[in-house]
This record gives sequence, C-alpha cells and structure tokens, in this order.
Amino acid sequence: MDYPLTGESWTDPINQNLYASLIFWMLQIVVALIWRALKRRVGPNKFLSGMGWLILVLPPLAILGVCIWQGGAPRGVLILLVLSLLPATVRSVQASNKLKTLRAVGVCGAIQEPDVVAYRKFLTQANGGFSFLGVGAEKLTRDFEAFQAMVARCGTPSKPVRLLLVSPVAPWLQIGASRRGLNKTTFQAKHTDSLKKIERIKSQFSGEIEVRFYQDRPSLRLMFANGDVCWLGHYTETAATPGKNEYEQKSNPCVVLKRPSDRAPDQQLYGALEGLFDEMWTVAEKGKWDFKTYLQ
Repeated sequence: MDYPLTGESWTDPINQNLYASLIFWMLQIVVALIWRALKRRVGPNKFLSGMGWLILVLPPLAILGVCIWQGGAPRGVLILLVLSLLPATVRSVQASNKLKTLRAVGVCGAIQEPDVVAYRKFLTQANGGFSFLGVGAEKLTRDFEAFQAMVARCGTPSKPVRLLLVSPVAPWLQIGASRRGLNKTTFQAKHTDSLKKIERIKSQFSGEIEVRFYQDRPSLRLMFANGDVCWLGHYTETAATPGKNEYEQKSNPCVVLKRPSDRAPDQQLYGALEGLFDEMWTVAEKGKWDFKTYLQ
C-alpha cells in the first residue's frame, strides 16, 4: 500500500514500518504536550473526567482509518497502533478509578493557589447559606462589594452568615507575624481592617451576619456555601521568605468538597467538617462579637 503524502520509495514494507514508527513516536510526543497544556488550562479534574482521554486515542485511530481507507494496513502498523494506544488506555483507566474514589467521599477538585479572584468567585456563587472558619476573613472582605452582596443574599434572620475568626487579642496574631519575620502587629492590623468592613455591612446594608471569636492557633480554613460546597484548606507556621508575607495574595492549596447525596452526614468528609464547624461555633458562643469592640 502507499501511505498518504509519501513517495514511491516508501512502498517497500520495511520502509513503511520505519515511517510508521517515526509517525507514531512523534504522535505520542505531540499528544503528551497537548494533554499537559489542556490539563493545566481547564484543571486536572474536569479534564480527566471529561474528554481528555479522547485526545490520547483519537489521533492514532485517525491514522489507522486513513491507512485502511488507502487500501489496508500492514501488520506492523496495526501492532504499532495497538502499542501506541496502550499507554493512553492505561492512563485513562487509572485516572478514572482515582476520580471515582475521590468522588465517593465528596472530593470534587482542588485549587493549587486560591487567590483573591478565586475567593471572589466563591462569594458570587454563594446563594443559600455561608459559613467561614479562618483568621480574619481579610481575603473575603477585600472585595467589599462582592462580600456585601453575598451577605445580602445569604444572611437571613433564621440563618445568618457565620464567621468564626481568631480573636483580635489572641496571642497567635502577634506570634504568627513575628515567626514570619513581619512586624508583630501586621496580622492584627489586617484583622481590624476586616472587622471594620464587617461592621459597616452590619450597620449600613441588608443581610444578617454574626461573628464569633476563638483563641486557639488556627489550623484549618473552612468555607461553606449553599449547603453542599466546602473549601478545606490549612494554615502554615513557616515562611518561604522570612520578612515577606507570601500569603498576601493567595492561600495554601485547598480541597473542594461536595456533599454526597447518597451518604449519611457521618459517612462523608463534608458532613464531618460541617459537624466540626457547628461544634466550634457552639463553643464560641461566649465569644460572640458586639460589632463595637476591637475597632478602636
């Protein structure tokens, strides 16, 4: 047979197989590059759960189709095609199994570096209920309009927006800043600025919001919305660059959780974290903020 776009010198079977081998090696390299670029662009979870595997298998199948259309494919070509498809098939099956395992417990994704834009997007997508466990909610209140609009949508008299924050007088605020080589009042100042914005929303805009404080060192960041979505992140005590707040514009990686509809609350990670928040919220009853203290 004659391969498409080849000359007479390629009609010899040995040359055909050499030519096919070169094509398939180049094809695998190109496909690998496309795979990596698209996975970075749309996110690994959406890519693997969607059409990503097709990108690995369609090009070899297309080559095979052209060869057959031209008059048949030599045995060597068929073997090379099968071998070229094996890595894609194995990889897609492995990825699919991992995703099934993660989704079974409610893990639907992860964010490598949640930045201010990601927080804004989370706020704009919250429409029914909002709870937050963190330090000072500074990344939430930084976009005042988005935060205020979320409170107006989600905060009701029976179910206010709940913010469980580190107490402005907790020792960790100064210790944590000093450990990172920052001025010991750095975190405290950001905390106070955030509380001022929250007080402004409470006094000047619609929507119910309640703030409570805890004294312990923060370890987890939890952000719930709509009764079925949660961001799970963590805080770190070390600094990559002492004297610089590398978390000014971003946070540590976080896991995105969805409440599974087919599992009891105590059999899912989302339910366990929601229960943890509710327990901490109840314990912090005595730390309920009056929207006046700490603002001077």
